[in-house]
Amino acid sequence: MRKLLKKNTVFYILAAVIIIVELSIVSLAITRTMFGSFSNQPLTKIFFNHLADAILLLAPCWVLKRRRTYTFIIVWLVAIWSFAQLLYYPTYRDVMPFSSFLLFKNVSGTLIKSTIGAVTKKSLMVLLMPLLLHVYHWWLKRNENTDKVTNKRQWWMFAASIGAFITLRLIITTSIYLANRQNYTDLNDAFTSRYTKFGGRHLNYIMHNGVMSYAIFSLINSIDIGVSDEEKQLTEDFVKTNCPTYTDNSYKTSIECPNLIFIMVESLNAWAVNLDIDGKPVTPTLNALAADSTNIVCLNVISQAKTGHSSDGKFMYQTGLLPLLDRSVAMEYSNRTFPSLVKALNQRGYKSVEICGDEASLWNVENMSQAYGFDTLFHQPELKAELEATDYKIDKVVMEHAAKYLPTIGDNFIAQLFTGVMHSPYDFDFEPATWISASKQYTPAVRNYLEKTHYFDQQLGIFLENLRKSGLYDNSVIVIASDHSEPVDDDLNGRPSLSKNGNECVFIVINGTNGKLINGPVGQIDIYPTLLDVMGLNDYSWKGLGRSLLRYDVSSVAESTEDTFGTSPLLKQQQEAWKVSDILIRGDLIKNLFKL
Repeated sequence: MRKLLKKNTVFYILAAVIIIVELSIVSLAITRTMFGSFSNQPLTKIFFNHLADAILLLAPCWVLKRRRTYTFIIVWLVAIWSFAQLLYYPTYRDVMPFSSFLLFKNVSGTLIKSTIGAVTKKSLMVLLMPLLLHVYHWWLKRNENTDKVTNKRQWWMFAASIGAFITLRLIITTSIYLANRQNYTDLNDAFTSRYTKFGGRHLNYIMHNGVMSYAIFSLINSIDIGVSDEEKQLTEDFVKTNCPTYTDNSYKTSIECPNLIFIMVESLNAWAVNLDIDGKPVTPTLNALAADSTNIVCLNVISQAKTGHSSDGKFMYQTGLLPLLDRSVAMEYSNRTFPSLVKALNQRGYKSVEICGDEASLWNVENMSQAYGFDTLFHQPELKAELEATDYKIDKVVMEHAAKYLPTIGDNFIAQLFTGVMHSPYDFDFEPATWISASKQYTPAVRNYLEKTHYFDQQLGIFLENLRKSGLYDNSVIVIASDHSEPVDDDLNGRPSLSKNGNECVFIVINGTNGKLINGPVGQIDIYPTLLDVMGLNDYSWKGLGRSLLRYDVSSVAESTEDTFGTSPLLKQQQEAWKVSDILIRGDLIKNLFKL
C-alpha cells in the first residue's frame, strides 16, 4: 500500500512537472528567449511563476474524490491553452485572452487555414505532453490494488496549496517591484499595472504575475459593473476639454458631393510599399499613389488594433473611437450606439454599402455593419460563387464586384471594401507565383507575404482603372488604409521595416483637399477626423478622439495608455483617450454627450 501511495504521489508530481514545462515553453517561445538571452525573463522567475500556477491548479486534487480525472482535465486544458498561445502569438504578438476562447462565431475557413499554417513541432510537443501522464496512469492501473486505495479529503493540504501559491506570488511580484521601483507607484501597482499598461498586453501581465493570477484578474475584469459616476465625470470633462468643436470645412475636397470609396486592406505593412525585389517593384500601383503629390499620404500610421484585430481597424476608421484593450468591441458591444462616417453621410442623403468576402459571423461583421449604419452588405453568401471560382481570392472578387455594382447606385454613396488575401498564414506558397517566389531575398514567409501584397496591388490597379472607365474616379474620394500591421516573420533580419517593430500602416487619400505628405508617427484614430475634413462633414458633432492630419501637426501616437511613439503636446491626451474611449463604449455614453 505504501509503495502505491508513493506511486500516486509521483503521478501528481508528474502532472505538476508537465504543467510547469508546458507553460514555460510558452513563456520562452513568445518572448523569443528560447535560443537567446534570458536577461529579460530569467529562468528562475519563469520557473517559480509556473510552479505557483501548477500548485493552484492542482490544489483541488486534495479534496476531490476523483482526483485523477480532475488532474487529467487540468493537464489537458493547460495543454490546449498553451497550444493556442503558440499559434496565436506569431500573428497577434500577445497572449490570447480567455474571452477569445469563447468567440465560436469567429471559427471560419480563414481561421482554420491560419491555424493549420501556424502549427509547429514545438506546438505539437505541447499538445502531446499529457500523453506521458496517461502512460504512467496506465502503468499504475496494472497494479491490482489500485482500486483499494481510498482518496481521503485532505483540507489541510488544500489550504497549504493555496497558502503556497499566495506566498510564491507575493515573493515573486514583490521582488519585481523592488528591482523596478521606479516603474511603479506602489506595490499594488506591480500586481495590476502590467495588465493595464504596456499596450494592455496580456502577455506582460503573465510574464510578471503568472497564468493563474492573469486568469483571476481576467475573471474580475470580465464582470460588467457598469460605469461609475466618477468615470462618467472624467469622460465628460475630457470631452469638454479635448474634443474638437470646429464646424468649418476649410479642408474639404473641391469635388462637389463626392462619393467616398474606402478600401480597407488586410495586413498591409507600410514597409512593403516602395520595396523592390531583385530590382522590380512589389507594389507599383501603391508606389505611384504614394509618390503622387496631389494625394494625402502617410506611411507611418502606427497600428492601434488590439484584441479585435481587423474589426478594431474598421471600428477606429468608422467611429473615431479607440478599441478596448482586452476585449473585442465587435463581439461584446455591437448593440451600442456608435457614431460613424456612414451616419454622418447618411444625414446628407448618401447611400451606403459594405463589400467583403468574410462570413457574417466573423468578428460579427453583419451586426457591426448595421451598427455603423450601412444600408447594404455584400459578404460571403452573396459572393460565394465568385469566391469559389477564384479559389477564394477575396481581393479580386470584392473589387470586381464593387466595380460592377457601384456605378448602379447613382450619385452620393459611401462604399467600404474589405480585402482578405494578405491574411496569414505565410507558410504556404501563393499562386499565381511571380519572380518574388523565385528570389533569394528575405525569408520564405516574407516572400509569400509579398506575393500576396503584389496580388492585391495588381487588383487595386485594375479596380482604379475600372473606376476611371465608369466615371466614378474623378467624382470620388478614394481611401486606401491598412486594417492593421502584420509581423509576418519573427526574424527581424528576414524582412525590411521602417522601424524595429515594423508596425506601420498605410494611409492614402486620392482626390483629397490638397496633396500632403505626412511624416508621423500618427495613430489609426487620426484617420476618422481627417476624413471628416476631406468630406466636409464637420457639422457632424462627433469629431473623434484623434486629430485631423490636415489641421494638426500630429507627430505622436499612444499605442496604449503607456506605450507611445514620437513626441508632441498631444501625447498625454492621446494616452488618456484610451480610458475615455473604454468608458464611452461600455457606458454607451456617446449618444447622449453628442446627441447622436
